Amino acid sequence: MSENERSRGGAREKLSLLTEDRRDRAVRLSTAAFAAGSFSFTFLLFGPFELYLGSERYLTFPFSDFAPPMLLVALGAFALLFAVLSLFRGKLYNYAVTAVFSVTAAGYIQRNFLNIDHGALDGHAIDWTDFSGQAALNFIFWLAVPAAVLTLLYFSRKYWTHTVRVLSAVLIAVELIALAAALVASPPKKRPDDVIASDSGLFELPAGNNVVFFLLDRFDNLYAEKVLDDYPELMSGLDGFTYYHNFTGSYTRTMPSVAYLLTGVKCDYSIPYDEYFKKAWSESTFLSDIRAAGYGTRIYTDGSYAVGSAYNLYGLADNYIANKQTTNTGLMLRYMMNLSAYVYAPEFFKPYFIVYTGDMAEVSTSERPDLSTYKVNDASFWRRWRREGLTVTEGKGSFTFYHLLASHEPYIMDENGDEMEKSYKLSDLYRQTAGDLLMIFDYIEELKAKGLYDSTTVIISADHARTGTITELVSQRCPALYIKPAHADASAPMKTSEKPVCQDNLRASIISYFGIDPTPYGRTIESIGEDEDVVRYFYMQASDEERRHRDVEFVTYEIRGDANDFSNWTEVSREPIKYPYYDAH
Repeated sequence: MSENERSRGGAREKLSLLTEDRRDRAVRLSTAAFAAGSFSFTFLLFGPFELYLGSERYLTFPFSDFAPPMLLVALGAFALLFAVLSLFRGKLYNYAVTAVFSVTAAGYIQRNFLNIDHGALDGHAIDWTDFSGQAALNFIFWLAVPAAVLTLLYFSRKYWTHTVRVLSAVLIAVELIALAAALVASPPKKRPDDVIASDSGLFELPAGNNVVFFLLDRFDNLYAEKVLDDYPELMSGLDGFTYYHNFTGSYTRTMPSVAYLLTGVKCDYSIPYDEYFKKAWSESTFLSDIRAAGYGTRIYTDGSYAVGSAYNLYGLADNYIANKQTTNTGLMLRYMMNLSAYVYAPEFFKPYFIVYTGDMAEVSTSERPDLSTYKVNDASFWRRWRREGLTVTEGKGSFTFYHLLASHEPYIMDENGDEMEKSYKLSDLYRQTAGDLLMIFDYIEELKAKGLYDSTTVIISADHARTGTITELVSQRCPALYIKPAHADASAPMKTSEKPVCQDNLRASIISYFGIDPTPYGRTIESIGEDEDVVRYFYMQASDEERRHRDVEFVTYEIRGDANDFSNWTEVSREPIKYPYYDAH
């Protein structure tokens, strides 16, 4: 026999050793079934279902639309994975099963014991370099798990088989019990599916008295002044406005800032978030008083952070319309599987699986082609504005409230109001905010062209100022406030006021702009003197010392004098938060 023949024969013998298998076929198939079953159940059934139950307030689609297709995906993945594993024999079979089982086991341990809390995926930037050390250790762990399983296989295939089958079965059982307990403890809410927060009438204004409020998320004084320094050409757009430099917000984050701004009902986290939303919108008379005076109301904002159930504004805002929604099943499954992967993945892979909570609004659409759910997306908002422009309708007037991302991540729009690649860089914060101001000023030019400028009050402000996961404030948090009152001189340069005002005064002023008695709402901005001694309060959601959880303590600050000077802020109380919002999941 030649050397080549011996070589070919040796190669065939080695290949045959990879696939040679004397085990009973039933043993191989059952072991493959256990491995495939635990993998599919963990990542494609338990993971997504647990995430749904824990994050239901962020999701626009009902459980009835989610559960059946997700179950089918899990079953399909099990069938496919089992079929693939069944094709292997011998050592190839051992390595394939080891890989599937190791990923499942490591993912389970990662999810339950090793994950770092990066906070709610609400668009805030995560600096992954801060976790590079943990990511390196985590990488070692993910190498150690398959190494341990392979070591067991090397010493005893019998014990390896027993371990894979038993641990896979235990894992499924534990997760099944946990899922059943979660369904009992927090059953999916039966959602009314016939009211949507639509974008109906988005750029329509009556010919009468209007108040148009542009809420730029996280639009801090410091951001506003930086943008105007970087883009000085924007200053002329503020002609006719007054800049209230000494203006304070009420809360740290969008929830409950928007709801409080528009209702005046305080949130102290003593009741669950959904009950607070219902209480705030039902007890407040802000919108109902405007409507009772004969004016329209349109509130274009984020439901999960500002409104809760769309039913809360049904009958209070004209764009909350009875209309069923349909679910984009493919998009829903993609997002939910992405979230599951984010939870179970190694630290160094997590950035690739992030889904912004605002993206979830894309899953649900109106059954009517002429109606869509309003989504906070600056680029698409202004793209539609350029396409449609302003339409003048009949009516006494209206209150129109636009919620835009502006200074809040993710940054998806440049300084020209055009869409750009999603970013989390600070420099792009200023670009997006500048783009919003540029387009707002274009909106104002359209008001002039349509003869509505003189009768329209324009407000540019924020729900809250700068944020951050903090245990206590170390600097001021002052949202920007610009007001162009009706009948203002369009050629007059912007004025600056140092009146000590707050969001309570702004709410009262809005009421007065419609000719309604503001007395039940407190003092208006206009009634407060420049040098008046006024006490204002700011409520902060404080984190724990490790900054792993955002909603741990409810901290109250008293402010006297210039709010831009942090020495005028005094902490007066600190109480534990009973029902956290951002950390509830």
